[in-house]
Amino acid sequence: MLKVPAVICIAAILLISLYSALAINKVIVSNAPPTVVFTLGTAYRDVTYGNSQTMDIYIPSQTVTHPLPLAIYVHGGGLTSGDKSDINPVFLNALASAGYAVASVNYRLAPLHKFPAQIEDVKSAIRYLRANAATYGINGSEIFAFGTSAGGQLVTLAALTGPQSTFDVGPYLNESSGITAVVDMFGPANLTEAASGYSSTGVSQVFGNNLINLPLASPVHFVIANSPPILIVQGINDTKVLQSQAIELCNELSAAGDQTQLILVHNMGHMFIQVGPEPINPSLAQIAQDMVSFFEKYRGGG
Repeated sequence: MLKVPAVICIAAILLISLYSALAINKVIVSNAPPTVVFTLGTAYRDVTYGNSQTMDIYIPSQTVTHPLPLAIYVHGGGLTSGDKSDINPVFLNALASAGYAVASVNYRLAPLHKFPAQIEDVKSAIRYLRANAATYGINGSEIFAFGTSAGGQLVTLAALTGPQSTFDVGPYLNESSGITAVVDMFGPANLTEAASGYSSTGVSQVFGNNLINLPLASPVHFVIANSPPILIVQGINDTKVLQSQAIELCNELSAAGDQTQLILVHNMGHMFIQVGPEPINPSLAQIAQDMVSFFEKYRGGG
């Protein structure tokens, strides 16, 4: 028979174990990516598309046309961090209100996965969505993309490298990874320059010792005639990815005869951060509408 002190000791151990378990669970929950609220339709969350990567697919319920055009979002984070939950609700809701389905995509991250794993995953996600277009009621011939920072770099790379490229590996290779048009929001354009925003540490994490891949991760390296239209959004006060990157990409696209447009946003640093007392101009809502208008311009082969 257990004595009273022993019972108290066992009870204390059990309480400590329970408290520890609850504390650990709280930390895990607090570190989990937030769930993006979507009230305009149905959200299919954590859809696996390849390499154990997932995406969230948002299907608006109030739509004018079926099947729906699709806009794919690719998050930033220097190719080492970030999550599909980083999608800005202003952009999500603007697109959904305009009748677009939206897919927000995760991809493998460095340093565990070196480049070109990230662009391979983005290409794979496009092919998956095209292969499963009927499942989600989307139009496989009207797939657009937008991304912020490194995500802008990736969607621009995906567009400029064409529907089949050396970055197309994995499942659904019978499907095209082509994109109709792209919105590149302050994405690095030329990684051989310090203005791209990649530090020496970042370059080491993403590329290791294989610096020959720096041009292969640079959208300007792939600019050719008849590339998909690209809208570039760049903050004038961005000290991470300098506006010279946006201007260089825009100039290269224009010189090739490609459809491009550059929106320079006043009072805006990196990732839509307001710089100074005045609000960013154009506003986030206006940028969202500019994106919708840009995509609409090129629907149906326009």
